[in-house]
Amino acid sequence: MTVTPGAAVGAHPLSAGQEALWLAHQLDPDSSAYNVVLAVRLRGALRVDVLQEALTALVARHELLRSRFPGTDDGPVRRVDAPGSVRLDVRETPGADGAELFRIATLAGEEPFRLTAGAFRAVLLRRSATDTLLVTVTHHIVSDATSQWLLMRDLFTEYGARTEEPATAPEPGRAATPTPVGWDEQVRAERDFVSSVRGARAAGYWREVCAGLRAAVLPTDRPRPPHRTLRGATHEVDWHPDTARRLREAAAGRGLTPFAWLLGTFQAALHRSGCGDGFLIGCPATTRFTPDTRQAVGYYVNALPTAARFTPATTLLDTIGSAQDQLRRGLAHARYPVELLGGGPLFRISCTLVAADRLPVEGLYEGPVRLGGLRAELVDVPQQEGQLDLTVEILQDSRGFKAVLRYRTDLFDAATVERFGETWRCLLDVSLDAPDTAVSDVGLVAHDDLAFLLALGSGAA
Repeated sequence: MTVTPGAAVGAHPLSAGQEALWLAHQLDPDSSAYNVVLAVRLRGALRVDVLQEALTALVARHELLRSRFPGTDDGPVRRVDAPGSVRLDVRETPGADGAELFRIATLAGEEPFRLTAGAFRAVLLRRSATDTLLVTVTHHIVSDATSQWLLMRDLFTEYGARTEEPATAPEPGRAATPTPVGWDEQVRAERDFVSSVRGARAAGYWREVCAGLRAAVLPTDRPRPPHRTLRGATHEVDWHPDTARRLREAAAGRGLTPFAWLLGTFQAALHRSGCGDGFLIGCPATTRFTPDTRQAVGYYVNALPTAARFTPATTLLDTIGSAQDQLRRGLAHARYPVELLGGGPLFRISCTLVAADRLPVEGLYEGPVRLGGLRAELVDVPQQEGQLDLTVEILQDSRGFKAVLRYRTDLFDAATVERFGETWRCLLDVSLDAPDTAVSDVGLVAHDDLAFLLALGSGAA
């Protein structure tokens, strides 16, 4: 369907994943758990009027950014507004130091959306004429991690086209990349696949994966409340650069990927932390299967159910190899929306890889870059906390790996999540030294702590 600039159009259908997100929003409309945020500090003389022009061009290019999601008697639909309906929100913050600016940016990212009115906003915090902080916020219903970087890239492509030398920048209104596929086409392709023979085969595959297993559930510090609060916090696990080097070497030596190695040890940590001998977690994977979709802003995600099974003899390498095999086979069936399998939530814990060194704005994750003639630096504000019991994002860049653990604070204390992170770290270390060790045989108490505990038991301490 063609969207006519300057006018609203009729109702558009949602994908299966979008419908699930819309329902989650209805259950807690004041939550920011599904807000996806990218914030950059900008140094240089920013022209606000030109940034608004660029923002209008951006949302004309990516129609989901000017979409709203009302409910009807037949369920939720998507309506598309004119590009000019999205306005830059400029907020003056004179004299704010770095800590205060970070706090204000965090709050801007946490403001909940009213999906009936829209699912995207751009907030410019203006500390001075040459020092600003841009916060772009989307609801997950229109975006994913890659999309947030795509929209930042396209926004400053448009901005640069209006401010930089014509010889080095595209003409105003003309982006540097091909026009992305419309979201209606993506929804149509999903529905065609689901109703096809291949779709039926994929559904059968996922039902077989899930058969006899339940979602992994970590023992909680408090009883699970009757209603999800979607409140959360973040804990980070950093691995030493030498660990990252050894991980890459060990994985390559056995024909495995580093992510599969980390995923397998993560599953082992869940097992050793009380999740039981068999369980499911979700592994969000991209559904950008065509060149057009790789340049589009949208919810191109399907969380793949991933099974873990343990016996007393299961080794760390067994678990890692199983993770690799399931990722490989699961990606072959990733086009089937797992929301359509029914039977309630498939998982309460997820783990995904974000290749930060391959994101659309090259270099921004690791340090300052030039965007539209301005010096831009990433401001890593907290976000997407409390979506599930535990969501884990493994960030990979040229320096190594880092895990971001986001957890529900109504279920877990910070100390519990920190302890889980140390369990994972311990299992990863053992897997690199002795991958054939049985998961059940790995000692999780540090040598000094063990000596102290033994001394307590003997009365010598």
